[in-house]
Amino acid sequence: MNVELISKRLKIIEDMQEELKKIRNSIQDALESDADFQALQEAVNQNRVAVKESRDRISEKATIKELEAQMKEKRKDLKEIKEVLSQELADYYRSEGSMEVEDHNGDIKRMKFSVSLVN
Repeated sequence: MNVELISKRLKIIEDMQEELKKIRNSIQDALESDADFQALQEAVNQNRVAVKESRDRISEKATIKELEAQMKEKRKDLKEIKEVLSQELADYYRSEGSMEVEDHNGDIKRMKFSVSLVN
């Protein structure tokens, strides 16, 4: 695989993303010019505000705040555990050469590697 193929593929992706953006804008323009849609959208926005106010009022309760803090901590812990597992799976693949691993239930899980470019 050479750099030219990668560069060509990146250009294709960039062009397709631009086409999608143009299509998305056309759809948005059509929606914004429709009076019935706009009236419904305004009703949705009013309901959204009412729901947010209600949610905020309920969220002020001490029990809800405690549950939200617990949920935040659990999400953080889960993210860390997933990162550790990812590294362990990469190490396992490197040492064993196997793309499969058995879980605690005896089921075979297949690894999926994902690579992306960052700026």
